[in-house]
Amino acid sequence: MLRSGSPTVRYRDTAAELRQGQPMSKLSEKFAGFCEKHPLLSTCAWLAENVVKKPVFRCQDCGQCVLSYNAFTCCMRCPKQIRNGPCGGTREDGHCEVDPERCCVWWLIYERSRKLGRLDKLRKYHKPVDRRLEHTSAWLNMFAGKIEPLSLGTRLKPGEEYPPEPKIEQKADQ
Repeated sequence: MLRSGSPTVRYRDTAAELRQGQPMSKLSEKFAGFCEKHPLLSTCAWLAENVVKKPVFRCQDCGQCVLSYNAFTCCMRCPKQIRNGPCGGTREDGHCEVDPERCCVWWLIYERSRKLGRLDKLRKYHKPVDRRLEHTSAWLNMFAGKIEPLSLGTRLKPGEEYPPEPKIEQKADQ
């Protein structure tokens, strides 16, 4: 479940605090609950996830995957670990202000989103990273309802736009 030397995070200890949405289904919630009770299964899920996501997406193992919104590019590769767009320091040639030798991750995300017809997805606001979920399986976290589920379409669902539109009530003139 965790790399050696990492702080221990147990799902059942933080499940009530971390619940951000509803589980995908009763079956997925039961599966995640079963894995929580069996650390070997949690470890196997985490390893299986990393076997796929690390080489393919260069996953940084935050436990709160948003690849489906960011053109399947891990935004946590940003040196500042910014999840909601570039920091403003992107150079004109698309390189990072922190490390000018590398391309800005958000420049890559934008270019890939444009090519895939997924620019609308970049308007989604993502909650800040919850460090308690680092080095845990995003798949199990999603099944348990601790993080938002994948979004494989090319458009956002109503209400997912960033920034969320404020609800302003109009008072009748007196």
